[in-house]
Amino acid sequence: MIPRDQVFDKIHPYLLPLLLLLGNLLVVCGTDLAHDEAYYWLFSKYLAWGYFDHPPMAAWLIALTNWLPGELGVRLSYVLLMQGCAWLLASMAPQPQRWFVWLGVNIFPLLAFAGVFAIPDGPLVFMSVFWIWTLERALRNDTVSNAFLMGLSTALLFYSKYHGVLFVVATLIALPRLFLNRNFWLAAIAGLVLFLPHVHWQWAHEFATFRYHFVDRPSVAAGWRQPLEFITIQIFLPGLFLAPLVWRAFITRKADGEFERALKFMALFVPIFFFLSTFNKKLEANWTVTAGLPLLLFVARGKLDWFKKNGVRSLAYASVGLVFAARVILVLPPDWHPFKRGHELHGWQRWSEDVRVKAGTCRLAANRYQFASKLSFYLKEDVPALNVGTRLNQFEFWDWQQDWGSEEVCWVTERRSAFPGERVTTPDGKKLVLVKGFSLSDILKHKDKSL
Repeated sequence: MIPRDQVFDKIHPYLLPLLLLLGNLLVVCGTDLAHDEAYYWLFSKYLAWGYFDHPPMAAWLIALTNWLPGELGVRLSYVLLMQGCAWLLASMAPQPQRWFVWLGVNIFPLLAFAGVFAIPDGPLVFMSVFWIWTLERALRNDTVSNAFLMGLSTALLFYSKYHGVLFVVATLIALPRLFLNRNFWLAAIAGLVLFLPHVHWQWAHEFATFRYHFVDRPSVAAGWRQPLEFITIQIFLPGLFLAPLVWRAFITRKADGEFERALKFMALFVPIFFFLSTFNKKLEANWTVTAGLPLLLFVARGKLDWFKKNGVRSLAYASVGLVFAARVILVLPPDWHPFKRGHELHGWQRWSEDVRVKAGTCRLAANRYQFASKLSFYLKEDVPALNVGTRLNQFEFWDWQQDWGSEEVCWVTERRSAFPGERVTTPDGKKLVLVKGFSLSDILKHKDKSL
């Protein structure tokens, strides 16, 4: 009988990539779009160099495949790029240990789902890996061509999500000699030139994205609850049950050369930076998704003898099983399990069609961008968000309803006290009404009022 360890060694280089692909496709084909996914799908219909909430890379990726029908057309580029991103990250580890990167991607929940949901964290992960790859090339071979490649990857990283700047800062802290390197400045200039279209877009829109993220985002009361929650999440994020052992291997191993020193600083700098943010900003688990990339690669480039110890592989199997089970739960009808977030991913096609039937031939508008985006996607018509009493968003720039005049509007809103209407409860339990008999000007009179 072949020992179990030998079986694992033979099949994991093939099983782990296949498991990631099949798990992602299961969720892609078995769920409706999340609210933000529908929102970013609208971005892809109106391509630009920037948007109110984020840089444009998420929209660009969706646009590559949105000619395909349904949710697959929104998410397919994410699935394919996740496979390529994991392969590229693994290619920087020694051949016999590349499987560990694939294992890490399968058991790090945020990385595992980066290839499913069409949100900005996906492009951030893809371009972070590309940036790490170009950094390794530039440090190994300091040439002008590698400098321009580094500039390209930096621009793509910033076009994905502004969090990408943390990798650049961490690398400069780890390797200050780069400030005296001519090719480093060539890379910086190339990246800046490629990023100028987005800078111009921000200038033309009064730096709306920066104002939203750094000024308008809600703060929380100071205290230790959020920081302690953040620390707990970070301990178990890189692999669930296996995560404490991954962290121990990372901390106890010394960096070998400049590239590994940069990896170590990146893996630590990102969570430290966001830990400080938790004292006055709302906690978001996905803030540190990219920290798992240098962490996994750094550990994979060292000795993995610790993985062969009794019980460690069982922890790995349990972690893989738990993440895959989470995918299955997302696909199951939300009434079958206690996780409320599942309702965001089921029943929206039927709900949208029901709203359209109740509205008849009336023009539809919604109050919040989430419902406007879902209605737009599933009804295949532009449904604007009016944002009465809610935060501003990209719909402020589109202004689709400017030519509606005195025409009657059917408004999907939670503001029942101001306007009577027909009840339309969403699949995730939100109590809304469909308001009829008002013109757009009647509704917008309340734009700045608390209803």
